[in-house]
Amino acid sequence: MTKTYSANDRHSINSADRVAFAMLNTATKFLAKDRDRSAWVIITLGILVLPLVVGDGYYLNVLNFIAIYFMVAVGLCLLVGYCGQLSISHAAFFAIGAYASAILSTRYGLPSFLAVIISQFIAALLAWGVGAVVLRLHGHYLAIATLALSIIVEVLIKEMTFLTGGLDGLSGIPALSILGFEFDSDFRFHYLIWPLAMLSFLFALNLVNSRVGRVMVAIREGAAIASLFGAEVSRIKIRIFILSSVYASLAGSLYAHYISFISPAAGSLMFAIDIIMVIAFGGFTLLWGALLGVTALTYLNEYLTVFADYKRMAYGATLIVIMLFFPNGLLIGLRDLLRKFLHSISRVEN
Repeated sequence: MTKTYSANDRHSINSADRVAFAMLNTATKFLAKDRDRSAWVIITLGILVLPLVVGDGYYLNVLNFIAIYFMVAVGLCLLVGYCGQLSISHAAFFAIGAYASAILSTRYGLPSFLAVIISQFIAALLAWGVGAVVLRLHGHYLAIATLALSIIVEVLIKEMTFLTGGLDGLSGIPALSILGFEFDSDFRFHYLIWPLAMLSFLFALNLVNSRVGRVMVAIREGAAIASLFGAEVSRIKIRIFILSSVYASLAGSLYAHYISFISPAAGSLMFAIDIIMVIAFGGFTLLWGALLGVTALTYLNEYLTVFADYKRMAYGATLIVIMLFFPNGLLIGLRDLLRKFLHSISRVEN
């Protein structure tokens, strides 16, 4: 015998289903956050222990550069991958942070720690001014505008020799010092740059899992539709642009005080392509992919120096292949292919 339900009963069942679905959705998000945080803790502890294993030398030096580029890649991943704003200006803000901090500490005698802080305010102010203008553009128009910014910054660095040193660069940049403690070795710098990089990464993880993160994804999928649902599209895009630019600027400032020398190459178009390659390799919408991508490409650059003359050609060909066959990034594309392959095998077996 089939049991019948009254209208009130059906309403109660539907309400219960909705509550159960909401609870399941919340639990899933909580578990995802918890998984990210657990992985973050394990990887952070492992990185902090690494110097005791590899020692103070070449490998530690490479690890420190990975942390610097990792910060830039995370900022670009937030802007491009999650907010959908294609920008090629991160090399410019990397150079702005590096040169601002170097000039303040060498030419004006400011303490290095204070110079780094002031440089981030300069970068944030410039990002706000630039973002308010260029973020009105979309797609390839935005890419061209941010590319123009990178070219302008590179030209200014080369031509303003009285301030930047021009093609000769700036040397004699002091090591970063906090309360008299100098980070003047690879070992000491490791315990400054990696905690900063991982904390900025944790902030990015929490951001993309928050309400703002969901708005960012909505803007990426359709800014007009997101605005119809009350999202402050322009304000969110500008804020994320500022945040990602400060990530790049902070990395640039730390880079300058780490190697004690900077040149126009710090803001070159090739460096901008390097960072785009990192997130294209690791996945545009995968923050963890930024860490994997920057580690892989940094070590590839180190071990394939004999092919340095062909680097631009190889990067161009790789980007074309990734955009054609793996538009969400190489790692995400390979993951999806593996899932399809395993699914097809299971269907054949059944």
